Amino acid sequence: MQLQTLDIGQTPIVPPAALPNSESYRSTVCLIGAKDAFHCSFDELGNYPVPEATERESTGNVSYQPLPYAEFATATRSIFAEVLDAEPLTESYALARNGNQMFGKIVFPFRNDTRRGLSIALRSSYDQSISNQVAGGLDTFICANGMLNGEAMFSLRHTAEMPRRIVEHLRDMAGNAMQGARMLSERLDRWASVPMADDMFYAYAGILRGRGIISPTLQSKAIAYWNACTRGELHAEHGDRTLASGFQAVTGALHRAPPQRAFAQFGGADHITEALSHSGGSADTDIPAFTLNIVEV
Repeated sequence: MQLQTLDIGQTPIVPPAALPNSESYRSTVCLIGAKDAFHCSFDELGNYPVPEATERESTGNVSYQPLPYAEFATATRSIFAEVLDAEPLTESYALARNGNQMFGKIVFPFRNDTRRGLSIALRSSYDQSISNQVAGGLDTFICANGMLNGEAMFSLRHTAEMPRRIVEHLRDMAGNAMQGARMLSERLDRWASVPMADDMFYAYAGILRGRGIISPTLQSKAIAYWNACTRGELHAEHGDRTLASGFQAVTGALHRAPPQRAFAQFGGADHITEALSHSGGSADTDIPAFTLNIVEV
């Protein structure tokens, strides 16, 4: 496709990857997005009209510069593919509010790891409810879950300078993506060494609920995911009763998080889980407050 809003220079345009084809992606109780959200393909992103740019009457300068979802995804995919020297493995999207909010995820290979992939999460809007935001993360191939690095996120408002600046920041993030994914992978491996009994998981889910990271509905989804895995009814790999498996149950539930809250909730879950890991899995510990600081650039 030809990019009309963004200029990525000599970077080759990389075509979209396939949807995840794992059985877990179709059968898991969790879906990307909120209750009113729905999955869509990359091609379907273009089915929704892009709003017109607006100008300030006093100066004639652009006050709102929309970014087509498909261009946002294409520029991100192409820049990361060039910097990582790799083709994307999968990508998936969800829309909410009748197409006015978008959440997307593009997954690339992570070294030679057959269990995990380097992921980039995107979100944006056509109703100005969400800025153009990008987060680096890690995906697991067992299921459709993932984790986002709360320290590797940026946000750009829909201003006249956005098209130039978003390309610059995508290149910067791509250059640091492998290091960030490595850190998350090591963290997940460390969590896998922390045992978590059923009651400890229920307490963990309660902490997340009490801290406002997850809602009562998401708490129930997380507990249902945990119970199904530990009974061998969903993902046996996540039924080993460790802190890592508890985190997978929570992130599984978070696929129902509204797009405008997804980054904060994924980042908050990561923060709380890391704090618990330092206590050996005990809930009797002082967990610092979590504040999402997406860098506004």
